[in-house]
Amino acid sequence: MTTGFCPECDADVKFKKPPRIGFEINCPGCGALLKVIADSPIELDWADDVWDDLDDPDEVDDDY
Repeated sequence: MTTGFCPECDADVKFKKPPRIGFEINCPGCGALLKVIADSPIELDWADDVWDDLDDPDEVDDDY
């Protein structure tokens, strides 16, 4: 079994088989939506992180 760690609550996030980069999963500890950003070792980040989708962080929509 492959394990990663939640960046929010540090809970173990277990995978039955090695996940691919981009795979999304909910943390069993806090429920945060996470995505796999590295596969050796498994590294998780928030899947809905608005900063990942921006080329320029100064272009944030204040209504978001």
